[in-house]
Amino acid sequence: MPMTDDTHTTTRQTASRGLLLTASVALLVSLLTATGVVAIYDRRYAQKIVTMDLKGYIQAQRDKAVNGTASDEELRRGLDAMEAALFAEPANHIVLMKDVVLRNAREIKP
Repeated sequence: MPMTDDTHTTTRQTASRGLLLTASVALLVSLLTATGVVAIYDRRYAQKIVTMDLKGYIQAQRDKAVNGTASDEELRRGLDAMEAALFAEPANHIVLMKDVVLRNAREIKP
């Protein structure tokens, strides 16, 4: 039995709907994949710059020692806290002194 115009039109509409659905799914999967890859790259591999006011922190510790407001043990704990804060940063974070960075960098505070 030969195809009529109605059957031919219905077949074309079904085929174009299937093509549109396939293209939509492919686009959605591509967008989700690209977003995921960029997010993982940013979180784990992209280098980030953070700062620490090392000069100011050491100055504050020195002032406490000179004024006698902090014992030797408190000064040691303060320096250990500074060291722990530096070593707690992930490997993809670059720590610079605050004096070097002008703006837009997160600051580490022990």
